[in-house]
Amino acid sequence: MKCRKITAILLTAAFLCTSILSGCGQTPAKEAEEQKNPGQQETGEEAGEQTESGSTIKIGCVFPISGNNADQGVFNVDGCQFAIDYINEKGGIASMGGAKLELVVYDNQSDADASKAVAERLINENPDIAAVTGAASSSFVLPMLPVYEKSGMPFLTAQVSEAITSQGYQYSFRFGSTGGSFSEYQVKFLEWLNSEYNLGITKIGIVYEDTEWGLSNTSGAVTAIENSAAEGSGFEIAYNESFTAGSADLTNIVVGLKNAGCEVVFPTCYTQDAKLLFNTMKSMNYSPLIIGGGGGFLYPSFGKELGELVDGVISVTGHNYDIQTIMNNEEIADIGAAFEEKYGYFMPEQGASAFSAIYLIAQALEKAGTSEHQAVAEALRSLTCEAATPGGAVSFDETGANNNAHAVIVQWQKGDDGVYRTRCVFPDTEAGTEFQMTDDLKAMMN
Repeated sequence: MKCRKITAILLTAAFLCTSILSGCGQTPAKEAEEQKNPGQQETGEEAGEQTESGSTIKIGCVFPISGNNADQGVFNVDGCQFAIDYINEKGGIASMGGAKLELVVYDNQSDADASKAVAERLINENPDIAAVTGAASSSFVLPMLPVYEKSGMPFLTAQVSEAITSQGYQYSFRFGSTGGSFSEYQVKFLEWLNSEYNLGITKIGIVYEDTEWGLSNTSGAVTAIENSAAEGSGFEIAYNESFTAGSADLTNIVVGLKNAGCEVVFPTCYTQDAKLLFNTMKSMNYSPLIIGGGGGFLYPSFGKELGELVDGVISVTGHNYDIQTIMNNEEIADIGAAFEEKYGYFMPEQGASAFSAIYLIAQALEKAGTSEHQAVAEALRSLTCEAATPGGAVSFDETGANNNAHAVIVQWQKGDDGVYRTRCVFPDTEAGTEFQMTDDLKAMMN
């Protein structure tokens, strides 16, 4: 089947019109297979097509395909499907006779309250699924964890909340960095900027959406800033305020930051709020250094809509396509270029993290030699391999956390083809290119 770029609008329309695997009711599993339910993405090969060895291994994913977070949900699904096709094209799971992987997609409709029911339905209707990944936000993940634990279903996520692995669950694995690591690397990068360019920045503003993700990032930021100040950096938190996600007006937030004299801002929010915050600052002639907290500051649409204004914008992230952990691994070094060629946009954080999840599940299947849940979970617990996550080899501790993972800093830079993309610039161990000084930063030096 000819590959095509999946856009948020097309996926949302297709899924809602056909009443597929969403928060609403849908066709039971067996009937869905017969009708080729569009909830199962069909790219490369027909979904559910048998391999030469006569076996297909299903992997489930729960992401927001509709609702406020549909854009990042699409990036996640594209990343998962890209990984499925990538692994299948390289021969599938060798220890299982070359078995091919199949992705089963369910939509949580960007609704934390619906996530638990969607997870239950995914498992009930697809008992043969080997493992599950998801779900674009810690607030979506946390309600699902008891469901996966009760059913003994291996679940992998890149979401940042430490609560994911602090509740004693035996079947949940967090392979990405924590919110604390995001904040730690924002502060480390600011320390590096002051040292490298003698900027003398001290006053920091923290603004964040009032969600689990926002609270987690902010808690980590406060700790990281206070620890840095205790070591003599001179940093102080001049402003700390939350706002409702999806706000129509952030003027009060920007006025507060400006009046507090904040020289740098750590914002945590998704696309709509990120663009609104950025544009509100510009309209008020307020140009602090912004070190985004990930989310909306990383989306390809953010770059397209801001145009030249995005040049040099900085953010922390948990994944990026050009980190050294990827580029030094011959098996997956080409995923950034291959993803962009296939989908028509550069591989964002969500695409890279989704690839990493599927890749790790495939490695566990390879090691286990079976799709039986207990065996897959045990294989994950003892797994040590490099995926697409910063920090080198992924290795899970007794809580299911990958303690080798850490955040990185990216900067929007224009490529030779004139396209703006996020490029990893910090730390040196993962940087894919050099940091570029912006006009605003140069002004701070004067």
